[in-house]
Amino acid sequence: MAVPVVFSTGSLYPFGLERVYAWISEAGYDGVEIMMDERWDTHQEVYLKGLAERHGVPILALHLPLYRGAWGLGPEETLVRVARLARSMEVPVVVAHPPPPGRPLERWSAGPLREARDQGVVVAVENMPRSRAGSTFMVRRKSCYLPEHLADVGDVTLDTSHAGASKVDLLRAHSVLTSQLRHVHLSDSNLQVGRDEHRLPGKGRLPLKPFLAALGVSGYPGAVSLELKPWPLGTPDPEVILERMRAALRFTREGLGTI
Repeated sequence: MAVPVVFSTGSLYPFGLERVYAWISEAGYDGVEIMMDERWDTHQEVYLKGLAERHGVPILALHLPLYRGAWGLGPEETLVRVARLARSMEVPVVVAHPPPPGRPLERWSAGPLREARDQGVVVAVENMPRSRAGSTFMVRRKSCYLPEHLADVGDVTLDTSHAGASKVDLLRAHSVLTSQLRHVHLSDSNLQVGRDEHRLPGKGRLPLKPFLAALGVSGYPGAVSLELKPWPLGTPDPEVILERMRAALRFTREGLGTI
């Protein structure tokens, strides 16, 4: 079965969710990743299901809010509640960031992460970008940017831009995490430490085509989600946005060997 290629609504966060969903459908993506935020439109099951039905494109991942979401809950309660929402909506994957610096990963894994996974959905913990050299927090942040940091957290999301910002060898990261890998955030990077760029695929220095080829032959069970920044996509010009969305989709499918 071909690896689905999906598009994260967070890539075009300055626009409304309905408009972004329509562009995803028009560009021909296989699915959508909803980046949840402070807007109720990103949290309400009936509305989200309606979007998927109107545009004929399924929601294949929910990404936890980066900050405080519309529910106004703390991050641990939000994680569990998003997992319940995903189960109710039959969304297969929830993307979660690990705890911030100074909070023990083991306690989080044994508590809210385990409770979220007990809801019956995949909760895939994302690798994070390394901070700039000299950050005092890096010693305390045990869980974030090297693939080995994620060895004990179970299912993972591999973000290629975060790997680039951490000077992590992307192909080695894939090799280390293959058995845990359930979701991918795809974008490019110029490999500058601490710069989480989320560039268009092929517009940076990451070996994305070899990485995608490795995914395509490895039996990878998840989706590849284009998670970009709005400005490389040509924001605010709708014609340029659609053209670049289609180009990113084509690049990804070529890399996976599906076209």
